This record gives sequence, C-alpha cells and structure tokens, in this order.
Amino acid sequence: MPPSLSSRASSIHGAQRPCGWGWRAPVALGLCALVSAGCGGDDPKNPGDPNAVPEFTRVDNAALDVMPGVYPNAIRGSDTGDLQVALLGSETLDPTTVDLSTVVLTNPKGTGKVPAHGAETPRDVNGDGRIDAVFNFPIPALRDAGLLATESTRVLFDAKTQSGAGVSAQDGVYDASHVVVKLPAPTGPYALGTTEFTWTDSGREESFTQTSDDHRTLQVRLWYPARAMPQAQPATYFLHPVEGELLAAWQGFPAQMFGFYFAHAVRDAALPEGSERFPVVLFSPGYGTAPTIYSGAIEELTSQGYVVAAISHPYTGAPVVLPDGRVLPHTVEISPVDEAQNAHIQAVWTGDARFVLDQLEKLGAESSEGRFAGRLDFTRVGMFGHSFGGSTSADACRTDARFKAGLNLDGSFHGDLSVEVHAPFLMMNSEESALDPTRSAFFQKLRAMGYSATVHGTQHFSFSDIALALPLVRTYAPNVAGKDIQIGTLEGTRAFAVTAAYVRVFFDKHLRGNSSPLLDGPSAETPEVDFSVHRP
Repeated sequence: MPPSLSSRASSIHGAQRPCGWGWRAPVALGLCALVSAGCGGDDPKNPGDPNAVPEFTRVDNAALDVMPGVYPNAIRGSDTGDLQVALLGSETLDPTTVDLSTVVLTNPKGTGKVPAHGAETPRDVNGDGRIDAVFNFPIPALRDAGLLATESTRVLFDAKTQSGAGVSAQDGVYDASHVVVKLPAPTGPYALGTTEFTWTDSGREESFTQTSDDHRTLQVRLWYPARAMPQAQPATYFLHPVEGELLAAWQGFPAQMFGFYFAHAVRDAALPEGSERFPVVLFSPGYGTAPTIYSGAIEELTSQGYVVAAISHPYTGAPVVLPDGRVLPHTVEISPVDEAQNAHIQAVWTGDARFVLDQLEKLGAESSEGRFAGRLDFTRVGMFGHSFGGSTSADACRTDARFKAGLNLDGSFHGDLSVEVHAPFLMMNSEESALDPTRSAFFQKLRAMGYSATVHGTQHFSFSDIALALPLVRTYAPNVAGKDIQIGTLEGTRAFAVTAAYVRVFFDKHLRGNSSPLLDGPSAETPEVDFSVHRP
C-alpha cells in the first residue's frame, strides 16, 4: 500500500488536507483481508498486491446490455432460467452477424467461461433505432462457473462474427442481496448523456514521466443534457470499470466496491433536439482521485442544462485507462515540504483545465462535425472542483478570463495567492477545515462576489459520492464510522443534497443570472450551513 496521502500532507496548512484523497484510515486498510474476492489481483506478476497496476488492460469494441429493460442488473440467489444479454448494434457493428457458436461470457479473472445456448429474435432493446442481438445464458451454469458470485460486479462478452472478426464487450451485474449505492435521481428537466474524449496537448511535454517526447495526454469525461431514452440502460458508474477497481484497491477498499455504485447517464445518448446552447462547466477532482466519484453533483448540474467536462489528471490523479488499453498509474504525490513541487503540480493542473477548454471550443464550433457542434455556450463558462481540484478552479479563474465563475469544495488554495481573482467564487468548507488560512488569503484578493459555506457534520469526502458509501463499506467492515472514511456525522443523503444544491444555485446565478435565496445568507432550508457573503 502506498503511504497515506493524508498522513504525508496533513502538516500543510494545519489540519487541512490539500491533496483531496485521504480516506485510507486504518480500518479501511484492513478491508481487503475481509473480502474473499480481495483487492488487486489484476497483475499476474503481483496477484496479491492491491497496488499493482497493469501496463495494459482489456479494450472492448462493442457495447453490452445485460438484462435489457432492467436496471440495475440484479440476480437473486434463487433465480434459475436464462440470463438475457444484448449485444448492441452500432455504426461499426451489425450484431446479427455474430456467430452464435462463438459467444461466451467470462468473469474478469478469466476463471470461468459459459457459452450461450441460444438467441432470441434480434430487436432494438435500447430505443436507438438499431437492431441488437439478444443471447441466452443458463443462470445455474453462470453461477457454477463463478460469474454470478456474491461479490461479482461485471461479466465479459466475447464472440466472433461470421467473417472471423473479434467482438468484445462488458457490462455490470450483481447479486440482489448485496448492498448498493444508488445516486439520488437528478431533479432537473433534462435526461443525461455521457461520453469520453482523450486529448493530447502537443504544446506541453509530460513532466511526470521520464519518456522523451511524451506529451500531456488527458482523459475527459463529458456529462451533457440528452434526449430521453427510457429503454436504454445507464452506463456503468466508471465508464471503464477497471479504473474504478484500480482506484478502490489502491485506497485499501475491495476492488469491486465501485461496481456497486449506480448512476443515471446513458453513454453516447443524443443531445436534445433543437439549437439550445448549454453553459459549460469544467470539473477537477481531488488529488489522487477520479472525477467519477463526484457523479452525483455533476449529474444534478447536468440535469439543469449544463455540459460538465470532468478532467482526469494522469500520474497525479487516479489511474487512467486510455482507449488503447494503456494504464497511466498514480505516481506523483504532493509534498509536505517542497512547495516548489506543489506549485509545479498546480500549474500542470491549471494548464490541463485551460487546454481542455481549448479543446471544448473546437468541439463546440459551428464548423465541427459532431453532436456538440453549435451546442456549447462559451460566453458562460465556469469551473469547480474538490480539494486540489478546487484550488485548480481558483487558479483557472485567476489566470484565464474565459472562466466566469469558480467553486472550491473543501480545498486549500495553491498558486500565487497575491494575484487578484475577478470571477465570482464559492468556497464550501467541511467543519474541520473552515479555519484553513489559505481561505482568508484567497478572499483578500477576490475582486468579485464571494461566498463561504461551512457545512456542519461534514468531513473532506462529504462533498463526493463517498458521502453515500457508509452502508456499503459496512458490508465489509461493520464497525466503520463516518469519520473513518472522512464523511463525518451528517447523514449521507443530506450531505449529498446540500452539496448539489449549492453547486447548482451558484452557477445558476453567475452563469445564468438566476438569483437564489441560498446565496443571500444563512437559510432555514440548510440549517447545517454557516453562510457568509464576501463583497468586493
């Protein structure tokens, strides 16, 4: 297990953890030993090492829908009969050309394999207008082969077409008796779509590797307002489940933990009809973390009509899986003593944000060819983030006038705090970090409307989807308390709701001009929040 980031960095700014990740409490470190499925095991050279990161992982070329029409995909221990699995048609795949005799399901460890024993009449299962192939697998055989064990979270599909081309896909499935985390349904009028882009900045060399001529490559996940597809199954919580498994294992949790998280966005859904342009908000996660664990606040914002671009920061964030299967690990830690190193990391993250906005401008240009052409409003751009990502939001506002509003979820501020910031800014604090001196230093140089919201009963990860994790974690370690995973004592769904509400109303006011009483001062709607306004 790598050294705990919180223990290495807790001396910076007193008790504040500027790095973001820090829920590797002693009780969490023992979780792997409590679960027979274990952590790690994906690296054959180190099958028991939870920190082993493979150089490459599986690359799929198709999409799968286990149990079409059902979500989440839950199998009861008493179920018999067949498991239906739909191979989805696409522009590049006619699933009716698949050779039934080659169709198999396996588990991620490759220790079980079950062939399909039949197929149904092809049909459109997800409502996208394309024909999909539906195969049947005997549930008892899947269970006997270890594909439907209690801790299972996904199955892998492999087949060949009649011309011999390989087809691979995967989807989630779980035992209905297992505790799960279902993100609360977003409240806005828009359905949700999500997709990923991989962009390389040819103007910046990668400073976190020793490879010559290695340029900074970023994985960016977009959430966006979408046309409703009631028949379509939402995407898996992590679009590439291996990223979630690597993150969980690295942090001392069972590798399959995030496979029991369920969200709402449909992968690659179409945008709503019409010509409406949507405000753009960038998101940056806490240090060593992945954007996906903030899906709740992002989904709520998206449902209100925003496009949210969430940045994975290679080598300094969670492990990233590129489209070619290459895995970029976490290798660089914040230093508790070397402020020059920390300043360099901050500059790289801010550069990432500015580069992503450049790419979004190209993506949304009227002349571009894609679903986002002419649909993004670059007169209304904001940014928010958690911890080190929150500091990145401030630094982006400080250094790039395109960012019109910024928000920091419980992060110390880095960068040059002597430089003025001219964009409205909201600081949300956990109860334990409200006295961090970088907060006051930042507000002294803020020359626009500022807001400070301290949420009682919270800790550092109360502002993420980890706020909802306690019942799930207790299935592995029954005596875990909220403080052990840094979510405090405020009930998880309440912390989740408070975070989503303030993120929404802040950007509604400063990117859309819609006022909210929550930003006027203390509110009876949020009695757990101490709120103050900082006027320029």
